[in-house]
Amino acid sequence: MPVEPLPLPRPVTGVFVRQIVQTACPGHFALVWLDAEPLPEDVPAPGSVAFVDDLPTECHEARRRTDAPIPSEFVTAFENGFREGWRLRGRGTPPYTVRVLLRDAVWHDVDSNRWGFEQAGRCAAGEVLDCVREGRAPRQAGRPLHPDRPIPPMPRLRAR
Repeated sequence: MPVEPLPLPRPVTGVFVRQIVQTACPGHFALVWLDAEPLPEDVPAPGSVAFVDDLPTECHEARRRTDAPIPSEFVTAFENGFREGWRLRGRGTPPYTVRVLLRDAVWHDVDSNRWGFEQAGRCAAGEVLDCVREGRAPRQAGRPLHPDRPIPPMPRLRAR
C-alpha cells in the first residue's frame, strides 16, 4: 500500500516565476506569483496538490498595459505544470502535500500560451522544493533566470 506524503514542512511565500522565451512569434510569456503552504490533513487534494485561486479578478495584460481577466486555460495550464513538476521532483511520487495559493499573474495576449504557463508551473514546483530543501527564501525562477534581482512586487500591490 502506498505511503501518503507528509504535509510540506514549512510555508514558502513570495515565489515568483518569470517564464519568457522570445525566439519567434508567438513567444512564451508568463509571470506568476504564488505562496505554498502545508496542506491540512482534512483537506482533500488530487495528486497531493490543492490550488486556491487568489488571483485578482483582473490581472495585468502586458501588451495593452491594462487589467483584464486572465484566460482560464492559462490558470489550468499552470496548475497542470505544477502538479507534473511536483510529481517529477518526487521521482514519480508527490514529495509532500501542499496548498498552492495563486496570488497574481501577468500575461500577454499574443505571447502567452498554455505551454508558457505549464513551464512556469514546473519551475514553481522546483523552486518551492528547493526552498524547503535548502532552508532559504524564494529566488526568481524560470527563464530568463535572474536570481540576483529582487522579486518584483505583484501588480495588484503596486500603487496605481
